[in-house]
Amino acid sequence: MKMPGLMGLVVLVGVLGTINSAEASSGGRESGGQITYERVLDLTLNNSFKIALADEQVESASRALRDAKRRRFPRLSMQGWFSGDLLEIDEWGSHNIGSYLTLDWDFYQNGAIMQLVAQSWANLKSALLTRRRTVSEEIYTATSLFYDALKAKRRIEIAEQTLKLDELQLDVARSELADRRIAQSELGDAEARAFDSRQALTRAKQDFQKGIRSLRLLSRDETFDSVQDLPREITWTLDFSLEDAIKTALHDQPNVLIAKSNVELAQLAVKYAKLKRWPSVRFLTGTDYAFAPLARPEDFGFRAGVIVSYPLYDAGDRRSRIEDARSALRRAQIQLWQAQDQMEQEVTDSYAGVSNQLDLLRPAEKRLQKAETNFAIARERYKERSIGELEMGRIRLQYLQSVQQLENLRLEALLARTKLLKSVGVSSTEKIKAYTQKRAEEEK
Repeated sequence: MKMPGLMGLVVLVGVLGTINSAEASSGGRESGGQITYERVLDLTLNNSFKIALADEQVESASRALRDAKRRRFPRLSMQGWFSGDLLEIDEWGSHNIGSYLTLDWDFYQNGAIMQLVAQSWANLKSALLTRRRTVSEEIYTATSLFYDALKAKRRIEIAEQTLKLDELQLDVARSELADRRIAQSELGDAEARAFDSRQALTRAKQDFQKGIRSLRLLSRDETFDSVQDLPREITWTLDFSLEDAIKTALHDQPNVLIAKSNVELAQLAVKYAKLKRWPSVRFLTGTDYAFAPLARPEDFGFRAGVIVSYPLYDAGDRRSRIEDARSALRRAQIQLWQAQDQMEQEVTDSYAGVSNQLDLLRPAEKRLQKAETNFAIARERYKERSIGELEMGRIRLQYLQSVQQLENLRLEALLARTKLLKSVGVSSTEKIKAYTQKRAEEEK
């Protein structure tokens, strides 16, 4: 079952699936069992059990709303029977047949049906918002796992280069010990460094495999064994204020919207509780074909009536219901304030996280530029035999470490941006800027 009201949600899921798509490489699965960031998001959105459960909750809320709306319509029922005297069974005939047709309509029940419909609408809205929040959380989880796998992949490369350099240093130490140029303790130090490097490489490989297994479990795809690198450029900036992000979150953050919906529902509950002081009206009609209607059509009867119930004295039940509804309204309002405060704190923290990560990128980029220059000079000197293989290996390792540091910072910046979007409740930074521009135009 697909509801027209869900079309907007479907579009939202499609948009959310492209978070960070500017940084993600195009295409799906690559050769060698590699998987792209975009493919991971697509698999996660299509195969997530959490999203599937949220879909079921939306479907259930939709059915409950349809059922509530049907309560406003009259009910038609029919009863039939066959009866007679047990001592005169041989005289049973058509006069022992009877039936009864009834039209029952709860015309006005103190707003009970209207309240039920409003409650069902609120439940459906909450289910849709919960699904939207679930989608955002799953995207953040997939992004975090993908970036962790990329970091582990880079650590393997660094660990391999470090091990290669330490093993070369160990060979040199053994040669120098044979020539009696170093002591046995220095050889032991070189062996310890080589052993630590092997351990670091093993841990990096284990972390990478752990990350791959987590991605497979989340995406429910067992075919890939590696992740594809992302472009190394950051093409976006934090070009909106914290205030703009918070104001946007007030209109888009699912937790805040759910809390607002609960307040509105609690306000309606107070209104409907007050309606209990008024009478309820029930419309009733019926036809009676009892006792052989075919034989004696003059016995046909048609009745119509109205049943009115007025609460003269209810021992304080109505007042108690009103007070309970008002108490629920106060709790809902407090929960809304809590949700807003929590949202503001989350947006503030995530905004600061993005700003800090972008600031850390600048010195890391300068360091990498310096390392690239040193590496280029070292390669020329190595070709000219001005430096040995050991020195060349150290400079290469310094360069790779600079690349790793910059890549980790870049991934942390991308993850921080994804976290900011999740805390605001939007799919891209363009949404925040669009709301900012809209508010500026309204203020004019």
